[in-house]
Amino acid sequence: MRVLVIGAERLGIQVIRQLKKTKDVEIVVAERQSRPLAVQEGVIEKVDIVAHVTAMNFEEVIAEARPDMVILARTIQDWDKAETPMGSEYVVGMERELTKFGVAVVPVDSRVLGPH
Repeated sequence: MRVLVIGAERLGIQVIRQLKKTKDVEIVVAERQSRPLAVQEGVIEKVDIVAHVTAMNFEEVIAEARPDMVILARTIQDWDKAETPMGSEYVVGMERELTKFGVAVVPVDSRVLGPH
């Protein structure tokens, strides 16, 4: 299974670490910067797709990543860093749009994963 993880900061790191425990999962990471915390802390070597994923470009990101599933692993604080107002509304909109492409979308929350 090919999984696209959108976000490679604190929440993304938790998701990536969990996914790495499963041998049959290929992880593709999309992040708006090339050296997020996941790279700085050695969790991943590099970001596969350097892009601030939005409604304007997610079709091309999906085409490039070819995922079976997308995990939205960004916190409201991450959205604020990217100067995206109303992050939670953005996540809901992203879920809605991505499902149009027949890709399963799973938003994660730090309250579910627990403290990092």
